[in-house]
Amino acid sequence: MKPILLCVFALLLFAGCESKVDYSGLGLVDVTGVVTLDGQPLPDVTVRFEGPPNRFADGKTDAEGKYRLMYDSNQPGCLPGEKKVRIMSGSVGEGSDEGGPVEGADGRVVAPAPVQDIPAVYNSSSQLKANVSPNNKTFNFELKSKP
Repeated sequence: MKPILLCVFALLLFAGCESKVDYSGLGLVDVTGVVTLDGQPLPDVTVRFEGPPNRFADGKTDAEGKYRLMYDSNQPGCLPGEKKVRIMSGSVGEGSDEGGPVEGADGRVVAPAPVQDIPAVYNSSSQLKANVSPNNKTFNFELKSKP
């Protein structure tokens, strides 16, 4: 009898998890653009717009260097305001931009970190800025391999 009650409880719990998040009050702006390096489209890099307090939106460039920022895994957009921009090779959260090993919570090496082939002035030492608003939502970045 107890397994049946447990199953019913689990079904009720999961049924409540399908509620939709309401993003309408955030004023998200649909930010897009193109990233090039030395005049050529820069594919498969992460573009991250960071703003206080510890908020960010990021997107991945396609083969043509085009990106679209995502607020989270389900919702496109970025909060309005002044942002610091970082453009990074590799996936977000893959490790440090120095290319050293990535350690897990237990201190064991779990994966090598990607080596940035994009100059640090565009990622770890970025001075790139963007002021996001409904009237200012397209940001193209023309990077140079020797800034």
